[in-house]
Amino acid sequence: MSKPKLSCSLCESPVDGRSLRSPQKLENRIIDLIRQDRPEWEANRGICPNCLETYRAKKFVGYLEAEYQKLSEIEHAVVSKITRRGRVSGVVHQEFETTMTFGERVADKVAQFGGSWRFIGLFGGILVAWMIVNAWALARHPFDPYPFILLNLVLSTLAALQAPVIMMSQNRQAHKDRMQANQDYEINLMAEIEIRDLHDKLDSLRFKQWHELWHIQKRQIELLEHLCERTANPETKVPAPTPYVPPEL
Repeated sequence: MSKPKLSCSLCESPVDGRSLRSPQKLENRIIDLIRQDRPEWEANRGICPNCLETYRAKKFVGYLEAEYQKLSEIEHAVVSKITRRGRVSGVVHQEFETTMTFGERVADKVAQFGGSWRFIGLFGGILVAWMIVNAWALARHPFDPYPFILLNLVLSTLAALQAPVIMMSQNRQAHKDRMQANQDYEINLMAEIEIRDLHDKLDSLRFKQWHELWHIQKRQIELLEHLCERTANPETKVPAPTPYVPPEL
């Protein structure tokens, strides 16, 4: 007696009536997905297993997309590079210098020179020479007599100009450090993902090996049983064992 065939309420394909899934037994998320694609669906008849698996897959993809949206921009970039098999590591110093302007390069040179012993020695010599010239060499007609008001003005002007230049260089160095830290985070994140992927591959390989070993052992037991039966009953014609079929992995 043939089994009754009923049509799916979505794809209208005839299937076994007992395999149809009633709408009352479906998850709310799957029902919402069906109504998004098929607003006219009345949910009065069941759906076939193929349609059910299709919307289960859509639900799973929706979960993945929702989790992907929770990632930060850096994590999005790392996932994209892993998908394209791209590189994360790079020389931040060289990449940063290619985008520097002339003023930024001058600021770095000024900050580098202003924070060296050469600047301290040179500037200290200038101060001493200034005071000696105005106190002794030009004692009668000094251009900056004691207490060296002009020298104080020059020092104040130099400090007022030098401080912003050094701050510019320090801010750029801090930005470079942040770029380096972001790159280190991307490298660590990619290494973590690759290590997890490697562990999954090892687990899969180990599962396949155990699966093959189990089938081989089962085959050995069958052959041993066949030999024991032939040895116990040599006069009885024992059928040959079935050929070995490798397991599907």
